[in-house]
Amino acid sequence: MVSRVLNHHPYVNEEKRASIQKIIDDLDYTSNQNAVNLSIGKTKLIGVISPYTNHACFDKIIKGVLSEAFKLNYNILLLPTNYDPQKEKKHMELLKQKRIDGLIITSRANSWETIKTYTTYGPVTVCEETNHPEVSAAFSNRKASYEAVFSYLKQLGHSKVAFTSVREKSISNSTQQLVNAYQTIFQMSAESHYLINCYTYEDGLRVGKILLEQKERPTAIYANGDEVAAGIYSIAVKKGLKIPDDLLLVGEEVLPIGKALHFPSMNHQLEELGKVALQLVLNPTIKKQLIPHFLKLPDET
Repeated sequence: MVSRVLNHHPYVNEEKRASIQKIIDDLDYTSNQNAVNLSIGKTKLIGVISPYTNHACFDKIIKGVLSEAFKLNYNILLLPTNYDPQKEKKHMELLKQKRIDGLIITSRANSWETIKTYTTYGPVTVCEETNHPEVSAAFSNRKASYEAVFSYLKQLGHSKVAFTSVREKSISNSTQQLVNAYQTIFQMSAESHYLINCYTYEDGLRVGKILLEQKERPTAIYANGDEVAAGIYSIAVKKGLKIPDDLLLVGEEVLPIGKALHFPSMNHQLEELGKVALQLVLNPTIKKQLIPHFLKLPDET
């Protein structure tokens, strides 16, 4: 009966519940949560592996995860990696140790073969497209979204187009898809048309100086985030360029700064993706769910 009161079991006589609760309060008793978790076989805790904790893209995914976790009465353990494979493996060990009920990987540093070995210990959901049957996935069609942006720019008459990304294409599937999309739409090599290591407004300032001081400067830039685009915007204004007449900027994820500066932004609906990722990791059935994307134009509400 005491354990039922401690665990908020619904089928307890209210008079007995009140009597037992008074004794618990008088003794200032606190249950051993580890023992409780062991007895019920659940921790109500989901681990979320994220390379960064200060990047708008991952912030939005995590916000979606937290929102859904609150609704479903789950707790979230944030596990940053900075793309360190060993640190990521250490975090995945939590699944093996039964210290978490499931694991969401927003972006991975390890190979699929390494990740698959941990699916025997609990559910794993990833935030990228994959055909591996061992993991669920909530994902965007990144290549299609990138092609949509480059097609939009090409239709407006832009042929001198640059873009930015986070990591090298050799280690980032997302950057490789960006490069492939550029080459598909513009039918030319992308090698001299993009810069990496772009995360923040300050990175936008840095790459803006590089791109806008080129002899054949781009007339349009697709930035991997509205904050990066805003940094480029600041440099463009300092150079006397008119936006969007002299330079058209396209950002990502429809952040407040992008709305304020009125430039287009590709929306991958990352908060929704985070919500779906949490739902999938709690679902015993392996599922793959595509999250739609759309290009948000400045004149759209």
